Amino acid sequence: MGTQKLHIFLIRHGRTEWNKKKIFRGHIDIPLDEVGRNQADATGSFLRNINLTVIYSSPLKRALETAQIIKKYQNNSVEIVPYPGFLDLNYGEWEGKTYEKVKRSYPELYQMWEKEPNRVKIPKGETLWEAKRRSWQALREVISKHQGYVGIVSHRVINKLIICSILGIDESGFWKIKQDPCCINIIECHNGRFTILRLNDTCHISPLKENLETADF
Repeated sequence: MGTQKLHIFLIRHGRTEWNKKKIFRGHIDIPLDEVGRNQADATGSFLRNINLTVIYSSPLKRALETAQIIKKYQNNSVEIVPYPGFLDLNYGEWEGKTYEKVKRSYPELYQMWEKEPNRVKIPKGETLWEAKRRSWQALREVISKHQGYVGIVSHRVINKLIICSILGIDESGFWKIKQDPCCINIIECHNGRFTILRLNDTCHISPLKENLETADF
């Protein structure tokens, strides 16, 4: 990483229709809705004076579209790099189902998800530990390649797990961290040390009235 500081702008994608309806998304490729595009535009405008050298993104549409909208406020030469390590959690059999249906169909597992998420293995899905391992590896790869300012557009679960890793807490701390649509987290990396400068910052989208109804889902 060198001696120069690296600042990572870790961003959650904007809202989708499934966020609004509280449907588990995971690896299902859902695009942004109109509100999500407006959130991404406000995020891009907020970051317009930050000269990002590159924007990494989950390969899913909702993240890539957020990254593309942010890029409009950056230099045209800024590259968007799809990175599989930043894919959302694989929710397995929960994907495409509302949280109410999941609560009815998997009552014990869902109760554990709310209280001890680190113990949950969703059928045909991924554990938080597995997702944390791959996303942390992806972050380390990004850090090894860059200095200056780097954007990463990912997902609620992945952002939370990266932040857990930086704070030195395990996946049991998952629910202690919020990640709202198009929130910005700023992470400073210097000589192998991490400092979180901003966490779940949504001041740039606070004028959009639709934000509160889908906070942290």
